[in-house]
Amino acid sequence: MLLLADSGSTKTDWRLIDKSGECLVSLKSKGLNPYFLAADEIKKELRNKVLDKVSDVGKVIFYGAGCGHPSKAAELAGVLDELFPAQVPAEVNGDILGAARSLLQGETGIACILGTGANSCLYDGKDIIGSVPSLGFILGDYGSGTVLCRDLIRELLQGNLGDDLREEFFREYELSQRMILDKIYNQPQANRFLASFTPFLLKNASNPVIHSIIYKNFRQFFEYYILPYRKSHKSDPLVFTGSIAYHFAVHLKTVAEEFGESIQKIEQRPMDGLVDYHCQTLANY
Repeated sequence: MLLLADSGSTKTDWRLIDKSGECLVSLKSKGLNPYFLAADEIKKELRNKVLDKVSDVGKVIFYGAGCGHPSKAAELAGVLDELFPAQVPAEVNGDILGAARSLLQGETGIACILGTGANSCLYDGKDIIGSVPSLGFILGDYGSGTVLCRDLIRELLQGNLGDDLREEFFREYELSQRMILDKIYNQPQANRFLASFTPFLLKNASNPVIHSIIYKNFRQFFEYYILPYRKSHKSDPLVFTGSIAYHFAVHLKTVAEEFGESIQKIEQRPMDGLVDYHCQTLANY
């Protein structure tokens, strides 16, 4: 049987699929980004949330944020092979390849992720043939939940959102300025902490300052993550997955139109498409 995983920085979707394509187990764990979690932390999460709920695993195929670099993919593959002894070694890929295979299957196109992080790629129907450096939320990730909410917090703490919205935020999240700064600068996984404010951002999207944050970020996303591909692939379809793309679809489509783009598909999660993509090889597991 095939154990299939799709992991962002916030959460991981798992499916155990039998040879007929039937899903026997569906569960979630926290995100397993190897840039943010050490091997021991990943093992602990897998033992607590996944290991005792699956059996007879023939192969693990894992798509994950932070797994695009070969060294990080190898680290995670070693953990998976240790905990899930299978007929063949675990296969670990970056989350952007998972997004492309899910959304485009065997067709060419430009696949994008807008969730806790941001990424994009040019896909030929099987593999990635072009990409731009993602760089993470400090240097890039325009339009991601982390960067949108980083900008939100900056405007909030600088006093640019108005007293009413500022008070609403602190009341809703039971935080102080000191606590926020400690979480960002002194605690692990600041990206997940920042992205947790996405519901507040969405609820108040009509506020002029927040509206500006959203549209500025999405424009930067298109300029950095989309336009470079258009020099040589002018008509390839454009598709998105991720919680930000899904919940902010109206705003994202508006910005796309500004760039002369039409978004063919927006899916909240890539797992269903990944199951479809791998069904053709399930007999091998």
